[in-house]
Amino acid sequence: MKNLILICAWFSFLGTACSLQGQSLVQQWKQGLSGTKLTAFSGSVHSPNSTLTVVEFCGNGRYRYYKEGSWTVPGTAGGASNSTITGRWDVQQYQGQIYLTYRTDRGEQGSFPLYLTQNGKVSVGGTLFTAQQGAARCY
Repeated sequence: MKNLILICAWFSFLGTACSLQGQSLVQQWKQGLSGTKLTAFSGSVHSPNSTLTVVEFCGNGRYRYYKEGSWTVPGTAGGASNSTITGRWDVQQYQGQIYLTYRTDRGEQGSFPLYLTQNGKVSVGGTLFTAQQGAARCY
């Protein structure tokens, strides 16, 4: 029940209506992630390397994963790359743990442990994301 209250508080913070009665933890996560854009950035003004990761979850069960990175070696070289992966997403529970599951349009599949941190970040497989409810660009 404590997890449901924490998840419900987070979704309420994002502006999503939340009702504890009749909704499992899995349903709460699905409701909260639907239409949400997750963003993670690593790097700083002092680092020559940076990575931006964005995941957009659509209400129809589709997702878009975008990652871009850049690196430099001062005075010698540098580079950048980006990739986009699309597919289907779901939330499942196994032995008390919540998982984000995915299947890419190419048929690859997997899952990541899904947590909500005390400071309101969403941890997907250990990577911390900020969440923007209603910001996913869904087509």
